[in-house]
Amino acid sequence: MGGSYKLNKMATSIAKLQSIVPNSFQPMALSYVFNSMVKLAGTAGIRIESLTHTNARVSLQNKKKIQNHIGGLHACSMALAAESATGILIGMNVRDTHLPLIKSMKVDFVRRCEGNINVEASITEDDYKRIHEEEKGEVLVKCTVIDESGKEPIKADMLWAWIPKQRRSKL
Repeated sequence: MGGSYKLNKMATSIAKLQSIVPNSFQPMALSYVFNSMVKLAGTAGIRIESLTHTNARVSLQNKKKIQNHIGGLHACSMALAAESATGILIGMNVRDTHLPLIKSMKVDFVRRCEGNINVEASITEDDYKRIHEEEKGEVLVKCTVIDESGKEPIKADMLWAWIPKQRRSKL
């Protein structure tokens, strides 16, 4: 799954799941695990299509409960899909001694969404290396959101940071 770095708990669980679940069932299994941890993603129905140490692909179906008043995916549901794709990618790379934190979301609404969406997020090998080696830092994770027309209804960039977990002082 990832270079020569030690996998965190999340990446270890994902790698184990990917090794025992047949390829055709992996999206369903990965989505179930993610959606049970991230309740809003589960409510919306985020589906993880594929996941590696530098790339995540998720999809979101245009269902009534997450539509806007004109029948397209609501703006916030598309932003959630972009945040989920980038977040799972960062979350599986940040060391267990550190916390992933989203610092900012830049979402430009370009056009009305037509149908379902697919989101692809990726980090470079240099970003991957920095996340594993630097004590704290941030990375801008770009993602591409494509609807059923083959066009981008939104353009999104998510700025993620990682910081050491705070140790609780004993009183």
